[in-house]
Amino acid sequence: MRDSVPNGAVVSARLAGACVDAFLAHDGDPRTAAQAVAAECTHFGELQTVHGLTDDDLTVALRAIGRGLRRHVMPVLLHQLDQLDSEALSRSVQEYLMRILGHIRQGMQTMQRFHALAPERRRHALSRAAFGAGDVRTLRGFALACGLDPAVRLTPVVATDPDAALDPALREHEDVLAGTAPGESAVPATWTNDQVRRRSGVDVARGPVVPLVELPEAARLTRTTAAVAVPGAPVTQTRDVLTQVMVHGSPLLADLLTGSRLGPFLELPAVRRAALGRTVLDWLGHGTPVNVLARQTGTPAQTIHTRLATAKRMLDDPLTDPDRRLELLVALRLAVPGWEAEVQSA
Repeated sequence: MRDSVPNGAVVSARLAGACVDAFLAHDGDPRTAAQAVAAECTHFGELQTVHGLTDDDLTVALRAIGRGLRRHVMPVLLHQLDQLDSEALSRSVQEYLMRILGHIRQGMQTMQRFHALAPERRRHALSRAAFGAGDVRTLRGFALACGLDPAVRLTPVVATDPDAALDPALREHEDVLAGTAPGESAVPATWTNDQVRRRSGVDVARGPVVPLVELPEAARLTRTTAAVAVPGAPVTQTRDVLTQVMVHGSPLLADLLTGSRLGPFLELPAVRRAALGRTVLDWLGHGTPVNVLARQTGTPAQTIHTRLATAKRMLDDPLTDPDRRLELLVALRLAVPGWEAEVQSA
């Protein structure tokens, strides 16, 4: 295949090889084979347009793919598949080439539309897609149009105070992708937490490290991280509050979990409910014997034994079932701080 492509056209050779492999893997079916390489063809069109791809260059690539199919693939398929004849296979090859051409042109047209925008509008469109609901293909196209590597690894940063704004110097940094909201941006993955906090100027949540094209979901997780962050924490990382992020990401799930696992507790007076919930939470969370937990919490061991026995009775002894223990632990972590706040405010 590489010999069929003009010297130096490494990307074209790679695309040609992928197209030939797909055609062979799908037994010469042009529709399924073209679908298998659609993303690669579209990306080829996008990337090469950035580098000045012309119709002549595209013709060269298509001819190379066609030569590879006719010289190396058709004989194999005709030998393996008795029902095929050379005329039918030739028509399939021609249809396949047209489908490949369509995908490449789609990528080229997308990139041409992006390039038609003014530079500041391209950057704004990229930010809107990255911190909104942009898909991989759109993000990749806008990134290329802005001269950015779609695979560059970034981490979203969101101010934990919803009314706060990140320092303008950070948002204008050449390596930072500013979000559409003043409290959001994506910074290089190599920045330390100290750098992030110092340059942000406010307390922030820091999300997972992802390629630029995966920023929308990472930004959503980071917003949830900001919502559950402890006030006054300089940097709260998503990976350090995964349980809260997982549950608080869906209020309906949180209500379902606490209601189904802690229903009997809700009938108790606030003081008793808070004390019982805290003891069970500490016991599940620490995973230590009762006598050790008693020393750690300053609660008499007999009191802990009594409360655990009460919880087992009220909850139909879920403490010995691994799955229900996990659900109970998560539910208590969600509910107990609220119960304790209720007691303090009474």
